[in-house]
Formats: sequence, structure tokens, C-alpha cells
Amino acid sequence: MANLADDDLDMRSALAASIDATARIHVSTCDLGNPGTPSATVLALRERGESLDWLVLADSTLLLDCTEGIKAISDDRVAQVNQAQHEAAISSDTDTEEHEKNVSLLVEAQRLVRNTPGGYWVAGTNPEAAAEALSGSMSKVLVKRAALLSDGAARLQEFDVASWRSIMDTLESSGPRGLISAVRDVEDSDPKGRRWPRYKKSDDATAVYLSFG
Repeated sequence: MANLADDDLDMRSALAASIDATARIHVSTCDLGNPGTPSATVLALRERGESLDWLVLADSTLLLDCTEGIKAISDDRVAQVNQAQHEAAISSDTDTEEHEKNVSLLVEAQRLVRNTPGGYWVAGTNPEAAAEALSGSMSKVLVKRAALLSDGAARLQEFDVASWRSIMDTLESSGPRGLISAVRDVEDSDPKGRRWPRYKKSDDATAVYLSFG
């Protein structure tokens, strides 16, 4: 947070400094080279003067309701790798031994290409991942509303159940709790994942809504 508050640091540099600082805290007590080391997606939106700076890393989505319409910024590189394992994971019924096995195989395959050229990038222990983040800036007066969504919170659009605009409207009227509740209602109506294939539930869904009006 301190790094992001430093207007002299661009968003990627702020994230790199944060990853490095976190790794240094744990270097003496943790095996930071282990491929199973905890990692995270990152979404950040920063107000800087008359500008809004943004950053997206890994499978999350930033929604900006601009004067010209909804702008959705997603980092979907994780979905572009390990296609065979991904298809196997989502094609099996959820909450079955086959599904759990296929998901484990997918996770193992993903670890091999995580934070590697041609793979996908997350915030883990390597500050170089920050350079791979999507980032940009735009005038604050052009943005009316914004939403930061984890992959679970964005699932209604993935399922083609709701548009990005309707998701934004739900956040405005019902807040993050209302959106996540709607996602879980849809998932509960398809417990085996046959109508809307998925390899995990939205139990860890996170959403943040901001209004600039």
C-alpha cells in the first residue's frame, strides 16, 4: 500500500517493490523456490491527481464505466495455457473423484509455466512478474464507476448470464454481496457443472465497487 501511494512510482514498479519486500520478510523462514509457494492475482486502481492509474495481473478483471461505455480489462493468459488439462478439469462433474484428480493435474501443469515466458504471471516471490502486468492510465473525468473482480466474481459474464454492464449495475444496487450471491445462486442451480462448466467454485470470490459520480 505504501508503494502504491508513492506517486513517483508507476504501478508496475510499485508492485515489483511490494513483491520484493514481501519475499524479503519470508526469505529466512520459507522455501521461496518451491513451486507451491503462495501467489496471488493483483488488481489495483490508484487516483493520482486528475488521473486513474490501473494494473491487472493474473486471472482478474477491472471494469471501468467510461463516457464511451464499459471497458473490461482482463489478464486471461492462464486460460491460454494447459488447454488439455483445463478441458479435462471442466468436463468432469464437480464434487467427484475424477474432477478432483483432473483439477490436481491442472494445478500441477500450471505450476510448470507459472511466471515463465510464454506461460502466465502472478504475484509470488519474483518481482519480475510485475513487468508482465497489464497497466495504464486515463483521465478521471472519463470514468463514472469502477469494479475490481476476481475470476469468481466475474463468472456471470463468463457463463453468458450477465453482461459487464449488468454486473456493474448489480454492484451499484446490491453491492459486492449481491453480486457474489447471484453468482452462487447460478452455481447452485447447476451443482455438477454441466450447464456452466467450471473447475472450481466461487467460494473465494472478491469484488470491489467504486463510484466517481
